[in-house]
Amino acid sequence: MLEVKRDEDHPTRRFCVGRVPFLEDVQSALDTVSANYCLFLAADATSISDEKLRKTAKLLLEQGIAYLCVWGPDCERVHDLFDLERMPNEPRGRVVMTTWHSKESLSEALWFFENCVEPDDGFEADCTDWIALSVKNDSWGQQIRTALID
Repeated sequence: MLEVKRDEDHPTRRFCVGRVPFLEDVQSALDTVSANYCLFLAADATSISDEKLRKTAKLLLEQGIAYLCVWGPDCERVHDLFDLERMPNEPRGRVVMTTWHSKESLSEALWFFENCVEPDDGFEADCTDWIALSVKNDSWGQQIRTALID
């Protein structure tokens, strides 16, 4: 279940935060989000196979992701595998943006997500949810909640 908070600076945006036990649970955590969404994913991907990462990326792309920020050990690989699943010729104005934040603290990466992430123009009308999830790490989940909800 996601906790939700409206963004006072952007009335059409809401922040949703949550924790999932496994990467495979990310998609189901997003069942109630807007047609397009921005996702911050905090995960230790060192023990997650390329196959699982690519499968999750494909599902998220089919589900309407507009922007992915990824943080945590091996986040560069997550980013790169996600980019491999994107359409080779994304329509103008509907380019899925991706960033990785391996050299930043979790709080710095969350600041970027909250203050700098903007979907491409073609996603803007239907992109109202900024979702931040931690995978299998309660401490990260609490830091995310504190930064975006409290």
